[in-house]
Amino acid sequence: MRRTAEKKTVHTRFGAIEIPKRHVLCQTPLGFKMTPYWQEQCTYMGQQNVFQEAEQAIEKLTGQHVEAKQIERLVHGYGELLEQKQAVEQPAAVDERLHYGMMDGGMVLTREDDWKEMKLARIFAAENHMETGKSKGLIIQSRYVAHLGGHRDFFRKVEKSTDALPDMIWIADGAKWIWEWVHESYPGATQILDYYHCKEKLCEFAKEAFGQKPEELRQWVVQQEELLLNDQVGIVMANIALVSCKRKAKALQRSLLTYYENNHLRMKYKTYRDQGMLIGSGPVEAAHRHVIQARLKRSGQRWTLKGAQQVANLRTARYSGDWETVKNLIRNPSIN
Repeated sequence: MRRTAEKKTVHTRFGAIEIPKRHVLCQTPLGFKMTPYWQEQCTYMGQQNVFQEAEQAIEKLTGQHVEAKQIERLVHGYGELLEQKQAVEQPAAVDERLHYGMMDGGMVLTREDDWKEMKLARIFAAENHMETGKSKGLIIQSRYVAHLGGHRDFFRKVEKSTDALPDMIWIADGAKWIWEWVHESYPGATQILDYYHCKEKLCEFAKEAFGQKPEELRQWVVQQEELLLNDQVGIVMANIALVSCKRKAKALQRSLLTYYENNHLRMKYKTYRDQGMLIGSGPVEAAHRHVIQARLKRSGQRWTLKGAQQVANLRTARYSGDWETVKNLIRNPSIN
């Protein structure tokens, strides 16, 4: 009979049990006194819910109590291991299908730097986008990449996820740093300026220029939108330049013309739509809300930089359909 010193108390979904230290259930990478299955369930609940809520849900569903702080440690620990694994994993096999790439940023409140931008990329095969109604669609599978920090580190992560994708369409707003990177890293990709950003800037100018003439404003915007959707950006720019406006509107006019001039080659919206392409980056904006903000931007939350990134790592794995990687990190410590 083994001595007690050679045994270990491990917490399971059925309560605490005592097993030999060499037992497979004790072999987990971070040394938590919990079975791998129980660690996985607590980690999943912690990336989904506020830690205190996760504690309550687990107790309600299983009858077992796990401290919120323990759930927090699991989430941060495996979120960090996931980051390390992704940094060294080998590229996937080449996927010849046409893929979309989109990116967006949103602010997260942190303890170190106050509000800081969390960048998110959404990558999906064109064939995985299905029309479900007028101006509505469903994307059945996506891969997400999140980064809290500078755009260069973010781009490195995105490149690792897209190295095996030779045929891509990038849709983004007019940020110069995004398009410079796309041009350098994906020289053969189709580049599309998000149509809704394009129209939003047009409307912002028009409201200032035609503010006291609502009917004229509406008619003018409708005319320009029709031209934009028929590859007539040059005519739209001429029409913008012809509008006589006062000082504040004049500044918006100059800014809008510069924006269109810098992006006119990305504004062939009729051509894109005739080829069955999307012209808006709404899918990544929606993803930012449910992948990132739904967990990291709740009332009163204030994150450490590392903590926010670790939670984002787990959530992007989950929504990318890659939770199996997290499970393997917990259950197979030899692969870490």
